[in-house]
Amino acid sequence: MSLEFDIAGKLFPDLLTMIVQLSATGILFYGLKRLLWIPMTNYIEKRAEAEDSALRSADEANKLAQVNLAHSALSIENSIIEVKTIVEQGKEEARRIKEKMLSDAKAEADGKLDAARREIEHEKLQLRKDIEKEIVDVALIAAKKLMESKVDEIHDRQQVQQIIKDVRN
Repeated sequence: MSLEFDIAGKLFPDLLTMIVQLSATGILFYGLKRLLWIPMTNYIEKRAEAEDSALRSADEANKLAQVNLAHSALSIENSIIEVKTIVEQGKEEARRIKEKMLSDAKAEADGKLDAARREIEHEKLQLRKDIEKEIVDVALIAAKKLMESKVDEIHDRQQVQQIIKDVRN
């Protein structure tokens, strides 16, 4: 038994088989390109554009957020300055009101003190007038009694002392 192998035939297929094989491979590549490659490439490009757009949007939002953050920080600083100004104005107003109230109270106290002094002076004058009147009345009564009973100086003294005791009681 002899085995014969056609090595050249096995290594190099015939021309018709090779053309059919190459045609089938070309049709497969053409079909794959047309049905899969182009739609997949388009899908990947659209997806890349969407991702790129999302990244640009995120970047713009980040920049806007940074601007808003800076604006907020400036607004907070302005608010702090305004609050400090308002507090200082409140303190100044409170100090001014306190000073006004103290000066008003002092003026009122001084006015009442002056009124009390005037009233005391008036009462002193009135009391002096009343005392002088009483003294004059006592002196008239004493003179009248002395005139009624004119005896001597010792007796006159005793009678004046008695009149003063009577007037006191």
